[in-house]
Amino acid sequence: MLGLLILGNWFTDSLQQNFRQEIGSFAERVAQDFQDEQQTLETEIELITNRDMLSQAVKQRDQGLLLQILLPLKSVLKLDWIKVIDTQGNILVDLRNGSFHQANLLDKVITSTAIKGAHLVDLVDVEGGEQVLQVATNGIKSSAGVLGGIVIGNLVDDILLQQIAAGSSKHLIIHRQNSIVATTLSAAKVGNWQFPRSESPAEQITINNKKYLAKSITFTGASQSLTITVLYPISLLEVAQHKLWKHLGLLFLLGSSIVAVIGFLIAQTITRHLQAVTKVAQRVTQESNFDLQAPVTTQDEVGILAISFNQLIQQVKQLLAEQYQVNQKLEIYSQTLEEKVEERTQALRKKNTALSQTLQELRRTQSQLIQNEKMSSLGQLIAGIAHEINNPVNFIYGNLKYTDDYTQQLMQLLELYQKHYPSPEPEIQNAQKEADIAYLTEDLPKILTSMKIGASRIREIVLSLRIFSRLDEAEFKTTDIHEGIDSTLLILQHRIKSQNARPQITIIKEYGDIPKVQCFAGQLNQVFMNILANAIDALEEAFQKGLCPEPIISISSAQVDGNLFIHIADNGIGIPEAIQSHLFDPFFTTKPVGKGTGMGLSISYQIITEKHDGSLRCISSPGQGAKFVIAIPIR
Repeated sequence: MLGLLILGNWFTDSLQQNFRQEIGSFAERVAQDFQDEQQTLETEIELITNRDMLSQAVKQRDQGLLLQILLPLKSVLKLDWIKVIDTQGNILVDLRNGSFHQANLLDKVITSTAIKGAHLVDLVDVEGGEQVLQVATNGIKSSAGVLGGIVIGNLVDDILLQQIAAGSSKHLIIHRQNSIVATTLSAAKVGNWQFPRSESPAEQITINNKKYLAKSITFTGASQSLTITVLYPISLLEVAQHKLWKHLGLLFLLGSSIVAVIGFLIAQTITRHLQAVTKVAQRVTQESNFDLQAPVTTQDEVGILAISFNQLIQQVKQLLAEQYQVNQKLEIYSQTLEEKVEERTQALRKKNTALSQTLQELRRTQSQLIQNEKMSSLGQLIAGIAHEINNPVNFIYGNLKYTDDYTQQLMQLLELYQKHYPSPEPEIQNAQKEADIAYLTEDLPKILTSMKIGASRIREIVLSLRIFSRLDEAEFKTTDIHEGIDSTLLILQHRIKSQNARPQITIIKEYGDIPKVQCFAGQLNQVFMNILANAIDALEEAFQKGLCPEPIISISSAQVDGNLFIHIADNGIGIPEAIQSHLFDPFFTTKPVGKGTGMGLSISYQIITEKHDGSLRCISSPGQGAKFVIAIPIR
């Protein structure tokens, strides 16, 4: 049955492909017929225009002679339309068949082409109807030049399609924009049908409850085109398929009957001996008795099967005995192996635990060394810069007092000269005007005051840099915590200022009355740097998201029960609760690659807890900002 279905489907597909190929070939032949009609019109118009009498009649505008020439030609050539015009566009002759005798033809383009004496093949519509003519134009010429033009044409109608489709079971429909121009299927004239596109393969359509296989082609003129659809009744294909399946069904019944009879005879011959072997096999399976043997009564394939089956029973019996011995040995090995594996596993666990602890310690030590080296290098760099700036600044700041005194003396001397010599020489008066002594007298003290303020500011910056570096306080010494915070803020001043449309970050200091404490000042400054830098990053992120229009960092300090507490808080977007438990883990960061290493808070936590026996914790809620609390015991 499977073979029958495959064969039937293959033949059915072949029939469908043959029908599609046949309709495609017929569509190409129809297109060729229309091309032949077109070439026939071109040949006929060439024969007509080459007649000397036609040129003479057009030249003389003799309509009688033109009718005498063209009427026989129209009848012999079976033309539906002949039109002759002169170079001024005057119609000399317009001969038409009765079906569109009074109709208005949309032949303006064709007529203008004929007047120019050009050769053109195109399609012409009939106004108010669905008729179309296939026409050709040519010029009527003489030795003096173009005398006029001639247009001939044949109507594209049902008669033309019937001639093309004669002797075929197929139908033709000529349409344009789903409007039928001509057809050999009268039932298709009523209704609006959707025909396939010309570039599409053959498709199935239904017209008046009848199914057709349709294939469209396009016939193109110079300015217009028509679509010709070939319809092939699918009923012919269905009849052929029905006959095919009927024949295949008869073949299947005949073949099945023959196979059944032959199979029954063969089964009777073979089954008798096979049943004896089968019974032995069932007993061996059910009873697990491998001492049974199948009887060998023939020398054919069944006898060979019985001998092979007996050999198989003996081999299985032997294999089962060997398997039993192997299982006994495996049991002993398994018990010994489990003990050894357990011992080795315990040893490996201890080693893994020790290695894990060592690795964590190495990573912590490495990160601490790297950070210490960075801060040491930074401290040396800052201290060097501060030292180099301090010398020239002290020189400038120290000389500003003398410069101010000398300037005051010169100003007093100048006033005395102006008082006792009110009318100086003309040259001195000109120099006095050019120098604008009054403006210099007023502006020079202001300049000196600005220079004093600038030099004093530079000295404060240098002092803050030296406080931050703390190269001279690397040991455990008494330090003013507020100085360290202020110096850190000064280092970060360039990030606190307004930039990239972000307003300046407001720093609110609420310092309490706290004593100086013994600590590692440089390392504490490192902690302040990490926390303040993270706060600035959080405020910048919140401002970019539109969640923090006025960024603020609050710093406060207080002494409570022998401990120094420092609070650093921002009003950013806060830290999610899921992240807070990992803040102080080494290498944990939420910043993009290249912007954070995940070591700042981890090292800060080690400095506070291990170096100072204090505590560092974070208090935050989403949308409420973050606060870091540093607690250091006062010694």
